[in-house]
Amino acid sequence: MELQARYGEFRKLGLGIAALTYDPPAAIQKFAEERKIEFPILSDGDHGIVLRYGILNRQFEPGHRNYGIPHPGTFILNREGRVVARYFEEEFQYRNTSASIALKIGQPIAGMGAPSRQSTAHLDLTAFVSDQTVAPGHRFSIVLDIVPRSGMRIVAPGQHSYRVVGLTLDASDNVRTYPVSYPRSTEVSVAPRNERIGVYAQPFRLVQDVAIVVNDEMRKVSKQPGASVTLKGVLEYQACTDKSCDPPQQVPLSWMLALKPLG
Repeated sequence: MELQARYGEFRKLGLGIAALTYDPPAAIQKFAEERKIEFPILSDGDHGIVLRYGILNRQFEPGHRNYGIPHPGTFILNREGRVVARYFEEEFQYRNTSASIALKIGQPIAGMGAPSRQSTAHLDLTAFVSDQTVAPGHRFSIVLDIVPRSGMRIVAPGQHSYRVVGLTLDASDNVRTYPVSYPRSTEVSVAPRNERIGVYAQPFRLVQDVAIVVNDEMRKVSKQPGASVTLKGVLEYQACTDKSCDPPQQVPLSWMLALKPLG
């Protein structure tokens, strides 16, 4: 179980883990003993806690075996018990990895991929992944740390015709991508049309979430010794100065990750 494997690392960071399930205490105890789980697993058989958190699943009629089972998700609480972040999935088969969540809350843990570095005339790029080993259903993160060179402005999202910075992965039936959450940009006037657009002139980070698709092919491949999955793509961007904009650019990127069965 991934959380148990990472439990020691979270404890070293001063972070605790607790799981919540609708199963009765006896079933929870048996499950925890069989898998040697050290962190607490709480029973919420009457849905009281999920009701208070507003995540009761009402997609099924009362009385249905799946009624009330919440979508899988993670709440991040501070020491006062207040929710400071939440990460949920629409489908039961897909789960954020603990390393991906730790990265997003600013508490990276061990096991992340080694960073690769590239430079262009416009920027310096450091790229890495949150997890070196993934499984079907794992939702993990590709991180792009971008430092614009002096005088360069990297085009951000907005109502314009310029190329927006972003990662484009090669199409694959076995990989799912999610929308990127862009940091706040600065609006400037761009020559020669004096058009005002959002740009990044200071270092910024893009986090692209990716999931390994749960299908028969990936289940089969993941069980093979030495299985791996390769992600390929390009960082696309367009850079401007205060006088002109260069043509759109592409920086090739690739990652080979170990693949394991889900379980």
